[in-house]
Amino acid sequence: MTWTDETYRILDVDSDVTPSANLFIAHTLADDVEKVSAAWFGAALHGVPFDVDFRIVRGDSQLRYVHARAEIEFNDEHEPVRMAGTISDETERVLAKSITHDLEIRFETGFDQSAIGTAMIELDGTPVRINQAVCDFFGRPEEELIGRTWVEFTHPDEIPLLQVLQSYVDTGKSSFAGQRRYLRPDGSTIWADVHVSIVRDENGAPLYFFAHILDITEYRRMSGELAHMAMHDVLTGLPNRALLADRLTQSLARSKRGNALVSVMFLDLDNFKEVNDSLGHACGDDVLTHVAGKIKTAIRPGDTVARFGGDEFVIVCDAATDGEIKVIGSRILETIEEPMTIGENQVRITASIGIAVSNADSTPETLLQNADFAMYRAKNIGPASVAIYDEELHDRVERNLATTAALRRGLDNHEFKVYYQPVIDLNTGNLVSAEALLRWEHPSGMLVSPDDFVPLAEHSGLIIPIGSWVLHEACEQLAVWREQCPDLTIAVNLSVRQVLHQDILLTVRDVLSRTKVPPSSLSLELTESLLMEDVSYCVNVLQSLKEIGVELVVDDFGTGYSSLSYLSLFPFDEVKIDRSFIDGLGKNAHDSALVAAIIAMSEALGLDVTAEGIETQEQMDLLKGLRCPKAQGFLFARPLPAKDLTKMIRNNHRWSTD
Repeated sequence: MTWTDETYRILDVDSDVTPSANLFIAHTLADDVEKVSAAWFGAALHGVPFDVDFRIVRGDSQLRYVHARAEIEFNDEHEPVRMAGTISDETERVLAKSITHDLEIRFETGFDQSAIGTAMIELDGTPVRINQAVCDFFGRPEEELIGRTWVEFTHPDEIPLLQVLQSYVDTGKSSFAGQRRYLRPDGSTIWADVHVSIVRDENGAPLYFFAHILDITEYRRMSGELAHMAMHDVLTGLPNRALLADRLTQSLARSKRGNALVSVMFLDLDNFKEVNDSLGHACGDDVLTHVAGKIKTAIRPGDTVARFGGDEFVIVCDAATDGEIKVIGSRILETIEEPMTIGENQVRITASIGIAVSNADSTPETLLQNADFAMYRAKNIGPASVAIYDEELHDRVERNLATTAALRRGLDNHEFKVYYQPVIDLNTGNLVSAEALLRWEHPSGMLVSPDDFVPLAEHSGLIIPIGSWVLHEACEQLAVWREQCPDLTIAVNLSVRQVLHQDILLTVRDVLSRTKVPPSSLSLELTESLLMEDVSYCVNVLQSLKEIGVELVVDDFGTGYSSLSYLSLFPFDEVKIDRSFIDGLGKNAHDSALVAAIIAMSEALGLDVTAEGIETQEQMDLLKGLRCPKAQGFLFARPLPAKDLTKMIRNNHRWSTD
């Protein structure tokens, strides 16, 4: 027996080993020995050609797949005398075929079981194979989808997919991807993310389409809802600030192309806080929703109404004449004034509207700002009023902006001063307290009254740092005075913005800590109208201030609500009778009776009383007769610089109250 070198190599046997049938069988895998032996005997006994695939174990222990072919020559007596044949290593081919088969099985399984719709489509648009996910997507059985184009299932606003694909085939593109709409049997619209590959042969000729269809109907719905939520107010469903800015930008662009004007209305509800506080926030939300609906019914088709925030709304009107815009504004106010039924309550509410009309230089920001300024003018006119931004208001706005800028510089340049007006004990004539009053020493040399700049400081928010500075300055001065006058107290006014600011408690604690002033020596004065800005919030803030230990005073008492229920609601220690009633003391029976009632009421409630604005001896005498304990006014002293009041304290100054 003779073996070629290739046989030795395949078996990994040394070439000096004597070849034999037993050696060959010894390298055959045990599981295949029977098959090889049967083929051998079949060839030797019956002359059947030896042609068999089997496995061998090489000398290096590797398993290999081989194919052997051989023929046996017989003598005249039909005895085998010689065998000639070949053996080849088929391992790579067998493994490749196995992998291919495995991949085919996996492909078939993946095609059928994929959650993504999969389809093989002929070039004429006829599907020849689809999986269950395609049927689920269309809501149709396989027999309705195979062998027919899907044009009839395509949404009428979509170009049939076959037309799109044909253009891709003609231009040599390899794939298409896009989102498309289809119709289900019930007529509902469904969305698909479609990706189609154009399968080509080795020469580039198209063979068929292989498509993936992903149902994105829910995704599109949620995306639409999220997009809507991002651009609309959650409570009212109206456009929000972001969408308003976009609509206003588009309106201005159209106006410049067509030489038409854009009008912007800024609407604020007049008495919403009272409604919100009395009926609760849930009813307040219902009111805002009703108002939004009312505004929509009062404007023209194509106009935009947006919720700007809180109880503020903005209406954008394209190409409206002055007459039309006034009519629309009046119609909105009339509609809002109509009674609303909120739960079991009948609610009436009014609104104020400011209107600004565009010009060649208008931007969304300037239009909104001008309409906002006009709305504040309407507020000053009275409830349910409309005001239009004009040159006069523009000039006032310019002055206000300039003053605001000067205020900011004044704070940085230490132009503010604190003056102090003495508060006198009417029984002894002694100094018992001093009210800290802010003054602005303008660079021009003029001393500016708070009435001229505090409203602007409030509107701009500068009152927060200015108010904190006044509080610290007054307490620091009090700490010096208390060295000679230990019982002296100081009174500091708090503005609306300060009380509503989130850091008010921290600010008061910090000032008291740094100046070492006892909390009971600090009185914080607040006006009645301020407290009505947000009753529940103010009650909580004042209660927290009271817990610090400071005294709380209701200022200008009698000019606001003057209700015992409100007075008992807040933790006050003292009331200050407004100067407007003191002016009529002894002259006006109503004012005299009111002052007497306030003093008697305060005494009954255990509240201290101070009368403001005392200018005559007669007023002082009448107050003493009514047992008013304290007073301040020009009769005793005008507001003084700290150095002047310091001299009085050093000299133990006493006022005559006889």
